[in-house]
Amino acid sequence: SIFTIAGTISAEPDRLEMGVTLGPRVLLSLEGLERTGLTGLGSRVGHRVLVRLPGDATPAETRAAADELRVAIVDPQFVTVETYGEAQPALRDALSRVERFLGLVALLSLLIGGIGVAQAVRAWLAGRLDAIAVLRALGVRPREVFALYLGQTALLALVGSVAGAVVGSLVARVVPGVIGNLLPIQVEVGWQPAAMVRGIALGVGVAILFGLRPLVDVLRVPPVRVLRRDADPLPVSRFAAAVLFVILVIGVAVTATVQSGSPMRGALFAVGLMVATAVLAVGALGVMRIVGRAPRDLGAVSLRHGLAALARPGSGTLGAVVALGLGVLTVLGMYLVQERMSAQLERDLPDEAPTVFLIDIQPDQWAGVQAVLTEAGVEHLDSVEVVVARLQSINQVPVDELVPERGEDTGDRRWVLTREQRLTSMEVLPDDNVIIDGDLWAFPELPEVSVEADFAADMGVVVGDTVTFNVQGVPLDLLVSSIRTVEWERFTINFFLVVEPGVLDEMPRYRIAAGRLPAGAEVPVQDRLAVAFPNVTMLRIREVLDKIVAVFRQLGFGVRLLGAFTVFAGIAILAGAVSAAAVRRGRQVALYKTLGMTRAQVVAVFAVEYALVGLVAGVIGTVGGVVLAWLVTRFGFEIAWAWSPGVYATAVLTTVVLSVVAGLAASVRALAVRPLAVLRQGG
Repeated sequence: SIFTIAGTISAEPDRLEMGVTLGPRVLLSLEGLERTGLTGLGSRVGHRVLVRLPGDATPAETRAAADELRVAIVDPQFVTVETYGEAQPALRDALSRVERFLGLVALLSLLIGGIGVAQAVRAWLAGRLDAIAVLRALGVRPREVFALYLGQTALLALVGSVAGAVVGSLVARVVPGVIGNLLPIQVEVGWQPAAMVRGIALGVGVAILFGLRPLVDVLRVPPVRVLRRDADPLPVSRFAAAVLFVILVIGVAVTATVQSGSPMRGALFAVGLMVATAVLAVGALGVMRIVGRAPRDLGAVSLRHGLAALARPGSGTLGAVVALGLGVLTVLGMYLVQERMSAQLERDLPDEAPTVFLIDIQPDQWAGVQAVLTEAGVEHLDSVEVVVARLQSINQVPVDELVPERGEDTGDRRWVLTREQRLTSMEVLPDDNVIIDGDLWAFPELPEVSVEADFAADMGVVVGDTVTFNVQGVPLDLLVSSIRTVEWERFTINFFLVVEPGVLDEMPRYRIAAGRLPAGAEVPVQDRLAVAFPNVTMLRIREVLDKIVAVFRQLGFGVRLLGAFTVFAGIAILAGAVSAAAVRRGRQVALYKTLGMTRAQVVAVFAVEYALVGLVAGVIGTVGGVVLAWLVTRFGFEIAWAWSPGVYATAVLTTVVLSVVAGLAASVRALAVRPLAVLRQGG
């Protein structure tokens, strides 16, 4: 058939795979394809169907639909079902990590919001103790007062959640227009009532859950406060405090499960919160005991009183350290994970990845091909020899018997048995290959093969098994001596099967090569190779590579943007938590001034107290944040960990400064109180 070249294609939007094909890609109409007669008996034709699910399908719903399709397919060995998240390995891993990162952001944002709510409710109730005492004096029962303020808390939370949902929806509509050029696709965000209702319900639930503990103090406000304003709420019993903590943990587990969609993640998050709270509480109690036993003649007056204030009854040190420490843990953990995520995405950027692949280079042609590439300015040139084979048996069991046994499988485990196998030899494995089982070339007397881990699992082989390949009619027995992982996202030449050097030397083979050519040199090189070596096929993948690089950069931008937003929101809430603990300082200031302290000395006392609270919370919270980030990055995201002592020290110092600045700022009104005014009020 004769065709007219209608044009050249510079980009295929749906093509991100890096697979090597047997020749240049040509696009024909269906009618034109039928005219060629290429689809007749004996032809190898594959069909690809792109399906868009109705509505806004979530990743979980997409995976579920794919699983249903795999089960429904009659001949799974001939059909492969992939979701958008199962495409090119590098993108698959990156998208999976970003998806898990978003889940982590959601859970940590839940904790940050809960801390802010608890402190806001505590500060709000602190200004209403007189009104509560009046209600109690008028005969209103404690549980009725509790119900009243619980309802008010829920109402305030509802108003705030509705406002947040509206603002969030507006931001979601505005942001794509502002940073649309940084996004890989055109984003159109409409109103999503279901998401808004879910967010409002979550906001009200978190407010009630975290506000429950400070609300319980309403039950302990004594009526005598009407006559004596220094009558603070009675402390909650240890049993009641334990019950409230259990309720909080269970509530957090349920909420985290709803937020993450995973009961296991919800339970782990709740257990982590419980452990972190316990460690912070023990640390706070330990500091209170130490400073309580410190010599009273230690240092300056401000230092002595600042230390003593931490251990005094009703100081609120325990609550302040726990709240501030949890905030530091959350914010620092979020920052460290975001930094590791961004670093991994930047590392995965294939800046040195090949832009051309060359296949079917015969042994006597390699020197000439290499000369052409070198003259054109090729960089990072890599090549290996390849032997084509078919799998014949595993442990003496023929493949023909193994394939029917996997009839119910999804197709991947059958594909590894029936595909055309490509073998290569290497003395030393590349840096992106890591042995996880066995040893490389451990048996000099036997021909060995090293198998990639996922491929070995699909084949059903382990170290010690024997696999037999058919190389153009000649059987080749190989001992599986090692299993290895491969970083496919590095875009280098890698193989599922690597054979011990020397075993393949006498077998028919060809060479493949990969290198990075300047953009303007690719077409001339292709023309020269076509004339000098017509059997060599050069595949240009720059367009696909550039597209993948763009996606990686956009993912990195998104991770940094979301991480920065969460960190700044957390810092603001931390400042509020410190401020909430400082609003009731009037009586203490009056007492200090009555005893002869100047305002500067009172400020120094407060600064010492807040600095020590910030130091304890900062140290414990930083350690907790590092542990959290390490666990998440190593076992959750499976990416390399890097220590950052400077960041840890900065976190502790920032916590101390934040505690002092926010605490003193919230104490400004108390510092201006005249002692006589406080003493006349009976407190």
